Amino acid sequence: MKFDQLGLVFDDELSVRGKNVRVVDSGVPDILEFGTVTTSLGLMTLVWCKSGLCYLGFEAARSLEKAQKFFPSVSFLPNQKMAARYTGEVLNAWRGEGVVDLVACGTVFQKSVWEALLRIPVGHVVSYGSVAEYIGSPKAVRAVGSAVGANPVSLLIPCHRVIQQNGSVCNYGWGDEMKRKILKEEALVNRVSGNPASRKIRRAG
Repeated sequence: MKFDQLGLVFDDELSVRGKNVRVVDSGVPDILEFGTVTTSLGLMTLVWCKSGLCYLGFEAARSLEKAQKFFPSVSFLPNQKMAARYTGEVLNAWRGEGVVDLVACGTVFQKSVWEALLRIPVGHVVSYGSVAEYIGSPKAVRAVGSAVGANPVSLLIPCHRVIQQNGSVCNYGWGDEMKRKILKEEALVNRVSGNPASRKIRRAG
């Protein structure tokens, strides 16, 4: 499926960073809490610490397995009640209401890619090449793809908004069907809100 079939805007450059996600650098937490909640997108698993959301995935068992690889020496404690409340905050931030703090643990290169993804507006998509160019590494498209795939906080760090240069919507870690579902909802939000294309900027490498 191509991006235009979903009513999306394909940008050549990255835009101004949104205000609904704030990345904090608090180091590796000692304890993490987690829970899985049913949402309009399906089952959503959240993993968080006192400083913010650390992981978000769409399959409970697989989400915990992947989160434990990010935090191999940390204790995980279930907290279903808090997960239900937290999910509401996450979905509100995704829709453009409120702010959620994220604790994104990764390499310097990965973090630069994830920060770039935060500049893709709702209802818009960009190519891997555009992300590589934005972070000042235009030849590192393959490495950018790996960093996009390693994103620990799906949905809020919008790796789903990166697509193939030919416009194909595919290669999503949680499945192409999920990627299309998320983008379709974002395209609808964009149309309902009447949100114009954001001012575009390009950062030199």
